[in-house]
Amino acid sequence: MSRLLMTAALALSLSPAARAADDPKEVVAKAIKAHGGEEFLTKHKAVQSREKGKITLPGMAETDYADESASMLPDKFKQTIEMDIMGMKFVMNALIVGDKVTVEAKVGNMTIDLGDETKEAYKDVPHVLRVMQLAPLVKGKVYKLDLIGDDKVDDKPVVGVRVSAKDQKDVSLFFDKTTGLMAKLEYRTKGPGGAEVVESRVVKEYAKDNNGVPYAKKTLVLHDGKTFLESEVVEHKFLEKLDDTEFKK
Repeated sequence: MSRLLMTAALALSLSPAARAADDPKEVVAKAIKAHGGEEFLTKHKAVQSREKGKITLPGMAETDYADESASMLPDKFKQTIEMDIMGMKFVMNALIVGDKVTVEAKVGNMTIDLGDETKEAYKDVPHVLRVMQLAPLVKGKVYKLDLIGDDKVDDKPVVGVRVSAKDQKDVSLFFDKTTGLMAKLEYRTKGPGGAEVVESRVVKEYAKDNNGVPYAKKTLVLHDGKTFLESEVVEHKFLEKLDDTEFKK
């Protein structure tokens, strides 16, 4: 009997269904379906979003912030962040068009220099957005996918996939094993103080837009395991495109 059970277990492990569970492309394909499907994701290359939340900057107490952003694949992004710093209004505007990154910041009426490290961090954004769009990951040979394996995020079983591309940083994606939705994204980047950190973006709650497509409603961002930012999206739109004028100063 024991030999029969062993034979059955071996046959099961070699079955197509079992092999698919170990295939990172199959994991991503399930995630693409969960996030609206390949046709929808490929067609909707732009996103507009407004969010609010709390942020903890190095050496400072937690403070409220507001964020408005727009992006269009493959390489356009803009963002405005507003918050109070020691009773003064802080506003930062970031703009990415292709390889050009512009970051401007003011505290009150005074312009401040956030340093080259901030620009370096923003240079990662287009790549990370392309990875988060998921659909490009299973096409062509631009991206290499490796299985990280089973894990847990907020006590929920997930499966991890590492995404690699030439001249880009590795990005690790973790998908809910039941729903296929992305539960966590992780990669190395520059933190606000200029030091390199592991940034983990943990999705705490999903909502659906007017197309019925899920998006991350609440997200916890960690830097080296410590809370950096807690965000809640108050407006979100998947769009087919945005006019180029949207990404001009």
